[in-house]
Amino acid sequence: MLCTLSTLLESDSGISNLSDEGIRVLVGASLVTVGLILVPLLIALSKVWIPERNNFFARWGFTHFVLVVLVWLAGVLVYPPLLSSIYGGELDLVGNLLLMALIFLGPAILIFRLAAKLDPDGIRCLGFRAEGSLRCALFGLSSYILLLPAIFGTTLVWPWVLEVIGYEAEPQSIMQEFLAQGTSGIWLPLLFAVLILPFFEELVFRAFLQPLMVQNFREVGGVVLTSALFALLHGFSLFLPVFALALVMGSIMQRSQRFVACWAIHATHNGLILLLVLYSPGARDLLEANGLISLLWS
Repeated sequence: MLCTLSTLLESDSGISNLSDEGIRVLVGASLVTVGLILVPLLIALSKVWIPERNNFFARWGFTHFVLVVLVWLAGVLVYPPLLSSIYGGELDLVGNLLLMALIFLGPAILIFRLAAKLDPDGIRCLGFRAEGSLRCALFGLSSYILLLPAIFGTTLVWPWVLEVIGYEAEPQSIMQEFLAQGTSGIWLPLLFAVLILPFFEELVFRAFLQPLMVQNFREVGGVVLTSALFALLHGFSLFLPVFALALVMGSIMQRSQRFVACWAIHATHNGLILLLVLYSPGARDLLEANGLISLLWS
């Protein structure tokens, strides 16, 4: 898939003409439309791949979620100066990724403790169930692959939307750091960006928050609201692309109640994007020239 995306981006006959804003928006809107057409098919297929309906009642409430947020805020206040003092100055790429992981570590531990205390099923209630996990993960990845063009389409459309509403997009700092790092010593940063950070984010949003939102705002409303909060956490400059990805992960989690399914999608997405921009100079140059390089990683 990585080679296919790279070839598509670098081809003279395809999306290489994206420097024309009108063409870029038209291509993006077309890709999104095709993705929307595929959604009913994927819903029907999900009932075949995952025939059992996994309804889950979260035994925690919004008070518990507020407590998780407070622990997260405490990490935001405590860890940056602590790591800066250890590094003796400005953090490098690994230091910033470690910082992000540490900020999520406290909420993750609290979520595991709350699940173990409040639910008779323990942490299994968060989606950590072995039975059916491989099947759900494969279906999730298959759905992601089919919808990837639509997700990329939102990346083409969103800069134009921001321009129309007069919002000045801010570059995604972590992606800029990856580009500055290059491929030298990249495997440790990739470990954080592809496996560790997606694990923490999916634990907080899809495993812990989403069931609570679904109980209070029904299934569609809960998935949409959780996805919107997840996207806002990444900044308004990236809202629509991240929101589209989050909808896919949230829908798969809601259907399967298997954590590995949404985690696999998130990890695959981050891995594909980072490998694309790091190892395909032509694709990277094209994306940078069109202001898209900062709208890809979640």
